[in-house]
Amino acid sequence: MNRFKRMLCLAFALLLLFSLAPKDARAAENVCFLAANEKLFPLSDDTMPFWSGGAMYVPHTLMDGGELGVHYSRNMEKQVFTAYNLHSGSITFDFAAGTIETNTLKTIPGSAIVRGGIVFLPLNVLCDFFELDYVYTRVTYGYLLRVKTRSDTFSNDRFIDAASMPMAQRYAQYEKAHAPAETSADQSGDGQKAQETAQRTVYLVIESTAAEHTLAILDAASTRIAFLFSPQDLDGADDLLRRLAALGIPVALRVDASSGADGALEQIEQCNRTLWSAANVKTRLVYLDEASNETTRAVLDAGYCPLRFTLDFGDGLPSVTRASSRIFSAADANRGVCRVFLGADSEVSSVLSLLTASLRAGNCTLVKLNETSF
Repeated sequence: MNRFKRMLCLAFALLLLFSLAPKDARAAENVCFLAANEKLFPLSDDTMPFWSGGAMYVPHTLMDGGELGVHYSRNMEKQVFTAYNLHSGSITFDFAAGTIETNTLKTIPGSAIVRGGIVFLPLNVLCDFFELDYVYTRVTYGYLLRVKTRSDTFSNDRFIDAASMPMAQRYAQYEKAHAPAETSADQSGDGQKAQETAQRTVYLVIESTAAEHTLAILDAASTRIAFLFSPQDLDGADDLLRRLAALGIPVALRVDASSGADGALEQIEQCNRTLWSAANVKTRLVYLDEASNETTRAVLDAGYCPLRFTLDFGDGLPSVTRASSRIFSAADANRGVCRVFLGADSEVSSVLSLLTASLRAGNCTLVKLNETSF
């Protein structure tokens, strides 16, 4: 019996030893991706949502970028964290007291949890106070927690479809970071883990061929898109041009430069007269078809900005997955920047919202095109 007791104690000791082993090099069994509206965040143990006491906790970094319209301030000296927006007011999490209080001095049940400098907040409190919604879904590599503003109409199924490749990339990076054989390769000289997915800047340009298609794009997608107009497409587009000008959306001119610099400059000047007459604006952004190097230099010397695209989908946009993959690769090969011509509005209007969601999920920031973008 004494021998049996000794063996049992040894078994318990070994079990305790294994349970106390360091977890830094071991991946979570069920990872949880985090998204805000159409933005997918990096996958990291440091910021991964978790369940505690029957409540889901999310990192304060969920509010980074302003996707949810909620901002925050933190004072680690006073051990308080405040989340706020203009519509709902503010809630303050007191770490020392373990309380949550609104700006009207109302106490809310619950508390924040601090782990390694990251403040984790109860999701139900954030959603109730700031009128947010969330969806918790099983996906290929684990789970997806997507927190949404109530004005966001992008369905969860469409988001998962758009974010499938970025999630696969993040999961592969996450697994690589936790592979024991590759620990040294995944660390920089100061011992820090290598960054996750690179930040990318993307400029999207679409050719406007018909007002109804361009307006459909404006209604369904971001206004951080530039539109390309040929001389014939400017005619009769006064209302559309005025709306683009009012929204601050960049307009570029597409001209035939095959006859040389004089012909190209004449077309540009005529197009700008049309723009000025319709919307009181002019543009220096031009795309030169069939231009020689000499013509391009002459147009540049005249004060205009000839467009150069990293990717040109003018002959047809591939699937959203393939287009996103090519944009990611092109940006990574070009110091994180990619200028993309997507083609005609009639060809891309039906898939643009899905494409922009996929790009945002891949750490792409959509930026308006301007003269300094080249």
